[in-house]
Amino acid sequence: MEEGALSLEGLRIRYIRSGDGKPIVLLHGYSFNADNWYSSGVAQSLAENYAVYAIDMPYGAKSKSSKFRSDAKGYARFLRKILDAFSLGEPPIVGPSMSGEVLMWYVALGYGTALAVLVGPVGLDDKELQNGLAKSGARIAAIWGEKDEISPPSIYAPLLKKILPSARVAVLPGAGHPAYLDKPREFLELLKSFLAEAGY
Repeated sequence: MEEGALSLEGLRIRYIRSGDGKPIVLLHGYSFNADNWYSSGVAQSLAENYAVYAIDMPYGAKSKSSKFRSDAKGYARFLRKILDAFSLGEPPIVGPSMSGEVLMWYVALGYGTALAVLVGPVGLDDKELQNGLAKSGARIAAIWGEKDEISPPSIYAPLLKKILPSARVAVLPGAGHPAYLDKPREFLELLKSFLAEAGY
């Protein structure tokens, strides 16, 4: 496991990298950071088959900077710059909560990914984002916790399917908003199945 920092446009972007193979990128929710993927054991399991990049975004607890504040669309553009700095191409990206919104904008703006995995994404009510998603043709999978009260699956899972009928959707029983932390083993099973379906 390697912990480091990427210097990009005057910002220090912390990351944790582990494993070998094809890359997969893990983002985080607003009040979380890259460490959560390791404390849950998710990153270690993925690292058995992939090169895992857990990235602290500029809104993350350990990369937060007053130098750069943006909306989700701006963070999506910055995410592409991060991936380019690592020469990662178009890897699968996992985005929980706010990072789910960033990831939706990422594909809506036309940036490539082998698979966008949303976890309890917020921001899906935005009409401009909905239009961009509908036109993107992106491969998207979404996982909600059954007890998510911030992005309730009863509302947003059907909405995502309406916007993008090809999206794969799953709901984790007993999990809340951070489903990957509440039910890491079950989350991993779903994530690995979605990756396999994407041929990754």
